[in-house]
Amino acid sequence: MLSVSTLFARPGLRAAAALPAALILAGAPALAGPAASAATAPSATVSVSGTQPAWAVPSARRGPVAAATPVATTVYLAGRAPAGLTAYAQQVSEPGGADYHKYLTPSQFEARYGATSAQIAMVEQWLRSAGLRITSVGEHAISADGTAAQTEQAYGTPLNNYLVQGRTYRAPDSDARIPARVASAVLAVSGLDDMPITAKPTSLTRVSDNSDTEATRTTGSDGSAYLGPSPCSTYYGQLKDTTDPAFDGRKGSPYAVCGYVPSQLRSAYGVTASGLSGKGATVAIVDAYASPTMEADADQYAANHGDQPFAPGQYTETVTPPSQWTDQSACGGVTGWAAEEHLDVEAVHAMAPSAGIHYYGANSCDNPDFLGVFTSIVDNHSADLVSDSWGSVIESNTGNVPPSVLAEYTQIFEQGAIEGIGFTFGSGDCGAEVPTTACGAADASTTPQANFPASDAWVTAVGGTSLAIGRNGKAEWNTGWGTDAWALSSNGSWQSVGWQYGSGGGTSAYVAQPWYQQGVVPEKLAQTLPDGTATATPMRVVPDVAMDADPTTGFLVGITGLLPDGSTGYFEGDSGGTSLACPLFAGLEADAIQGQGDLPIGFANPAIYANADSRAFTDITATSPGTRAVNMQTAFDGYPATSYTFGDDGLLKASRGYDDVTGVGTPSAAYLQDRYPR
Repeated sequence: MLSVSTLFARPGLRAAAALPAALILAGAPALAGPAASAATAPSATVSVSGTQPAWAVPSARRGPVAAATPVATTVYLAGRAPAGLTAYAQQVSEPGGADYHKYLTPSQFEARYGATSAQIAMVEQWLRSAGLRITSVGEHAISADGTAAQTEQAYGTPLNNYLVQGRTYRAPDSDARIPARVASAVLAVSGLDDMPITAKPTSLTRVSDNSDTEATRTTGSDGSAYLGPSPCSTYYGQLKDTTDPAFDGRKGSPYAVCGYVPSQLRSAYGVTASGLSGKGATVAIVDAYASPTMEADADQYAANHGDQPFAPGQYTETVTPPSQWTDQSACGGVTGWAAEEHLDVEAVHAMAPSAGIHYYGANSCDNPDFLGVFTSIVDNHSADLVSDSWGSVIESNTGNVPPSVLAEYTQIFEQGAIEGIGFTFGSGDCGAEVPTTACGAADASTTPQANFPASDAWVTAVGGTSLAIGRNGKAEWNTGWGTDAWALSSNGSWQSVGWQYGSGGGTSAYVAQPWYQQGVVPEKLAQTLPDGTATATPMRVVPDVAMDADPTTGFLVGITGLLPDGSTGYFEGDSGGTSLACPLFAGLEADAIQGQGDLPIGFANPAIYANADSRAFTDITATSPGTRAVNMQTAFDGYPATSYTFGDDGLLKASRGYDDVTGVGTPSAAYLQDRYPR
C-alpha cells in the first residue's frame, strides 16, 4: 500500500535523500546485428555481435555454468526485408513525401515485412537440432529452452559464471555464433546472460523519507486531503514567502504551486482555445504492474477539478494477474510504480479528456516484458499513441544495455511508424546523467549520456521545462528545467545544496543522427558527446520537444493510499519529472489527431522538426524569462525551508533554436492551430 510519507511530497534535497536503487543493465552496446556480416562470412557460422556482455571479463570469471542448468533464450527475427522496413518507415513519416501517412494495417505490415514461414522454420530447425525445446513461435521471435550444455552447443560458446558488483551472473564466454544459413533471418539473441535489464520511471513523485516527521496533511481547494508543503500557490505567484530571510537579495519570492490542475494546463497549452478534446484518439500507457484504483481515482480527480469522469469504455486495462508479476524487488515494488501510473493516466486525461486511454501493465520493469507489450500494441494496432514515462542509462557501472535490446526496440518502433502509431518517452530527470551528481550515481551512470529508449531515432523524446501559469491561465514564462537548491540553516542563512535534477538530454554515443534532425540540430552539438568527446559523424540528440516537468511547477495528482493516521483514503499531491511532460505531450497529440480529422499522426518527429521555427513552438534560451526566478518551499516533512532556482541543467544548455534541454522548444498556445490546422 502506498504511504504518503514517501509520495507526493515535494522532492527532497538530493544531497539528503536516499534515492531509488540503481538500474541493472547488461551487455556491450552496438547496433550491428549478425545479418550485416552473414553475406560475407566464409565459415559455416557467423558471430552475433554484442551477445557477450562487457562485464563478462576473465578477471570476473568464477567457473563454468553447470551443464544441467536450465537456460531460456529468445531469437528475434529480422523479417523478410529489414532495410525496406526502415526505408518505408521514413517515407510514411516524411511530410510532403509521396507515401506520407500511407499507413499499413498490421496484416499488411506482416505480409510485406514480417518473417517468412521459411525463415521461421529454418530458425526452428536449427534450435531443435541442437536439442533445445521450442516454447513459443511468433511473428517476431522464437523462444526455446534447454540445459546449459544444449544451449552452448546451439550458440557455439561456453557459458560461465561471473562475479559482478558482489553478485554472480551467467554469461557467454564469447559472442554467440549461429549457422550462416539462418543469419539473415536473425535480428538479435537474448537470454544467454541472466543479468536483469530493467527500467524505472522518469518521475519525481517519490522521495525517501529519512526523518521521523509525519507527512503534512491539509485540505485542498477541492476538499480532498492534500499532502504536501503548505502554504502553496494555486497559480504561479499567488502566494509569497514573507517570513523567511531574503534570498539572493530578494524577499517575498513566490511559494511553489500546489500542483497545476487540468484546466490550467489545457489553457496554457492552447487546448481550451482550440475546442479539441482528443475525441476519437486512443493513447496507450505502458508501465510495470498496475495500481488497483487507477480508474476510480482518475474519476474522482476529474470530478474534483470540474472535468468529466471516464465514459463507459473510455478507459480500459490490459493487466495480467498479480501472480504473474515478476522481479518486484529489482523493479522497486508494485507500489513503487503506482504513483507513476496514476500520473500518466490523469495527465493524459487532463490534456485530452475525450480520448480513449488503454493502460498496459507489463509483468515487470524488465525490457523483455515491455517489449512484449509493445509487440502486442503494434500487432493489434490497439492505440494511436503510446506514452512511456520510463527509461535507463545505456552505460552502467554494472554493465551496458546490449545491442539486442536496442535492435528489438527499434524494430518495434519502426513497425509502429509504418502503422501510424507514435511512441513518446520521457527523456529523464537527471540532465546528462553525470556520474558525480547524486542522481547520476543513483542511476548507476558511468559517463554523461542520453537515456534510452528516449534516444532511439524512432521515438519522440519529451524533455522538461519549468512553467509559470498565471492567474488568467496563460503561460507567463517557460525555462529549461534544471534546479539548484538552497536550504535555510539553523542560523538563518541560505546554504547551497547544489544541483538537484533537470531535463534529460544530450548527444547519443550509439544512435546516428536521423534525417529529420539534419539542418535543425547544430552540427557542433550533434558531433559532441555530453562529456565533450568529439564524434566523427553527427549523432542523435535528445530531447525533441519539452513540456512542464519541474516538480515545483508540477501537476496535482490524485491517488488512494495510506494516510498519515494509518487509514486508507484518496488524497492529492504534486508531482513532476519528464514522467509528467511525456503524458502531457501524448495528450496534446491526441487533441491534434482529432484536429486533423482523426488521421493518425504516426511518428511525429519529422513534422516536429519541419515546424521547428514556426509559431507552434516557443523557443527557450538561457536568458528566457524566469531564469532568475525563485520558488520557495516551506519547511516540510523533515526538510528545511528551501529556495529553488530555475534554468540550470548542468552540462546541457538551453540556447536559441534547437538545444539539448528542450529540443525545438515547448508547444505554444498556437501549437494545435499552427501545426495541425482544423
